[in-house]
Amino acid sequence: MIRPGIFFRGMAMGAADVVPGVSGGTLALITGIYEELINTLGGITPRLLTVWRQQGFVAAWQQANLTFLFTLLAGIFTSIAVLARLITWLLDTHPVPVWAFFSGLILASIFLVLKPLQQRGPVQIGAFLLGTGVAVTIGLAPALSAAGSGALVFFFSGMLAICAMILPGISGSFILLLLGMYQPVLEAVKQAEFGLLLAFLSGCAVGLLSFVHVLKWTLHRFHDTVMALLAGFMAGSLLKLWPWRLSGEHGLGDTWLWPSQYAAITEQSAQLPLALTMVAVAAGLVWLLYRVAPVHNVAQTPQG
Repeated sequence: MIRPGIFFRGMAMGAADVVPGVSGGTLALITGIYEELINTLGGITPRLLTVWRQQGFVAAWQQANLTFLFTLLAGIFTSIAVLARLITWLLDTHPVPVWAFFSGLILASIFLVLKPLQQRGPVQIGAFLLGTGVAVTIGLAPALSAAGSGALVFFFSGMLAICAMILPGISGSFILLLLGMYQPVLEAVKQAEFGLLLAFLSGCAVGLLSFVHVLKWTLHRFHDTVMALLAGFMAGSLLKLWPWRLSGEHGLGDTWLWPSQYAAITEQSAQLPLALTMVAVAAGLVWLLYRVAPVHNVAQTPQG
């Protein structure tokens, strides 16, 4: 059965994935479909072929929850195709309110992710701090130079980027920036270099279907600890979303400023009232999404 809201959640994920520093996994977590997404991807195994042979295609389709997955993917790809240029234009022309909006999304989401947790002991606090530290370290990491532009490099870049993309708070596109592969991948798209793109997509597929089983296993056994870790990733990602910063080439080598410093250096308005308004708007949107979400990323059974 098609759930109309899944397509629009996919669009939100696609819009986030366009922006270096914002993760589509974050939007999945915000809208309450993160665990369903992980369980669906983790359920794509060779066993489905057995179900297909014994019970038919429809039974295999339903067991794999493919209506959900393909509806979500349709929303993601639609968003990338339709909204990518708009979001890029907004970031170029109105960076402060746009980054403030993304910051508000993440900030409000952290509290809503932590709210339903049943366990909030030292282990969960440690997981949150670890996630924050990892995300901050990634945000501060210097860029590497691409080791070449061959198919193998594209393959492994796809593996790493997709693993980051599915983790809330860690952007796949930002990982490509750090690897020095963001521009080569964009150029491959523009030049329609299908061999390199196929290698990249193959790496994405292998990385996703491998890494998702680890996530599925840990979520089922250590739900609250994993959710605290993911919330920490989101908290650490706020470093890359600070509205008043000057970025180096391709969004790397950031310099973080206070609003007054930003205005003095750039000779442009810091737009502080507008930025605070956008934070509030984003927080309100997160609250509305949380209220209407069908699932709230809550452990189904007590943890052992």
